[in-house]
Amino acid sequence: MFLAHPRLPWPLRAMNGLLGPLAPRLWPLEPEALKRKAALRTKVPAAAAGSAFEEPLALLCHSLTNEVQLSANGRFMLHSQLVKNLSTRLRLAELAARRPEIFDAPVPEPLFITGAPRTGTTFLQRLIARDERSRSLPLWESTHPLPAGELTAPRKDPDPRIKASRVEVGMTNRILPEQASMHELVHDEAEEDNLLLSLSHCSPMYEDIGLVPAYAQWYTTADHTEGYRYFKRMLQFLQWSRPAGDRWVLKSPGHAEMLVPLFGAFGDATVVQTHRDPVTSVISYSNMVAYGARVYFDHPNPHLIGKFAADVIERSLRAALRDRAGHEHQVVDVLFRPLVEDPIREVSRVYEAAGRELDDVTEKAMREYATAEKHRSGRHRYAAEDFALNVGELRERFAFYYDRFDVPQEKR
Repeated sequence: MFLAHPRLPWPLRAMNGLLGPLAPRLWPLEPEALKRKAALRTKVPAAAAGSAFEEPLALLCHSLTNEVQLSANGRFMLHSQLVKNLSTRLRLAELAARRPEIFDAPVPEPLFITGAPRTGTTFLQRLIARDERSRSLPLWESTHPLPAGELTAPRKDPDPRIKASRVEVGMTNRILPEQASMHELVHDEAEEDNLLLSLSHCSPMYEDIGLVPAYAQWYTTADHTEGYRYFKRMLQFLQWSRPAGDRWVLKSPGHAEMLVPLFGAFGDATVVQTHRDPVTSVISYSNMVAYGARVYFDHPNPHLIGKFAADVIERSLRAALRDRAGHEHQVVDVLFRPLVEDPIREVSRVYEAAGRELDDVTEKAMREYATAEKHRSGRHRYAAEDFALNVGELRERFAFYYDRFDVPQEKR
């Protein structure tokens, strides 16, 4: 009941009530309208973005308009995100025409962390981000990858995007006060790659938000080779725009089912896959998606979300198991319990596989972070029944995974 009938702050309730009938006209989810707005905002012709991703944009707009019932706030947020993504593509295309050398630079030996939700991916990424020789993607840069104004102009110090992100995190925490107990947002901490991947529609972000059938069908069957090449272009711009560290440490659960295009774009990458009881992942992921859905829907459907979460995690784990073939020497498996019990030992394993060195200063910084995380309070309560999930059936469904990785079943 709590998840299906959320209590929102009064400004959002007022917005959804008053602007609901006007929302389709105020924030149209129609490809041509979105492209016109992006072109007007950037003063770059819409054609500059290319046509490679017009099909997924059209399918996404169809799904959001015809397959789900967005609230006014949900429509506003998705409209804004899509215009922002198109604007980013236009500005980057314009820069590439003037400064092609930026996009010829190597992205050497990146480290990609992936795994199902609640398996330690965020902890591991932020742990490795303590290494000043690494280059991570802080939340402020993930949400605002391009600075305002001329992209080749000198940067302001401090960067205005940092303050903007701090304000945005504060607003999110007021709207979603329990978010921090599921996945804490910190404006200057390393964050996952989903927003950057969404620029080329190779991110599960839109599927996670809206459970959009037609778009999801495209997403799960499309060849995302070009999408990951575009993701690499974004990294090339970012490392040119803000030099920091010499090797990327990146993270997204979505990388697990994208190993083929990932290794196609980053042939010398190391992939770390974290592992934990997938039943825990399914139930926790269901809870996280259902809780966040209140921003986009008046009445989220927890039972539908539970089915979605089980399907997505099974799909992802099967794909990762299938597609690591031929790249086993580039994949490191890290189990959740050993990671929690002795994080430095597990990081050392990752560093050895990736050809990195763990020095005393970095190890000390990592130990301090791990200790602070161990004492951080805040746990969110949820149960399989909230999402019409049956633990026994899930155990049978994921037998292939337990057998392959010797992952212990957790008592619930």
